[in-house]
Amino acid sequence: MGKLKVSIIDGFSGDTVAAKAQVLSSAGQFLRPLESVNKVGTGDPFFYSEGVFELDVDSGPARITIERGTEYSPKVVNIDMPASGLKSIDVEIERWNDLPEQGWHPGNTHIHYDEKEKN
Repeated sequence: MGKLKVSIIDGFSGDTVAAKAQVLSSAGQFLRPLESVNKVGTGDPFFYSEGVFELDVDSGPARITIERGTEYSPKVVNIDMPASGLKSIDVEIERWNDLPEQGWHPGNTHIHYDEKEKN
């Protein structure tokens, strides 16, 4: 099993940025760092990253999906993981629109809250 290190890079500034991520193994299994904060509920699984994450991945093909809000295009990267060792990659995400330049500030005001939720 190899170790995957991913840095999420803003294509405009070159800075490392926070985003949500999904890593799928060659068998289609959702993988995540042990300390990650994960989405809870229905739909595709993902975790939140502060911009850099590491996790163990079986050898073979794997797929990484990175999303960052409404003004960035989602990025899907297919990689081939080695049987051992570290594979480091930068995933560069691009803005399709510069909303702050136009006076807009993107956000998400849609949340679900269940006070009985344990996770």
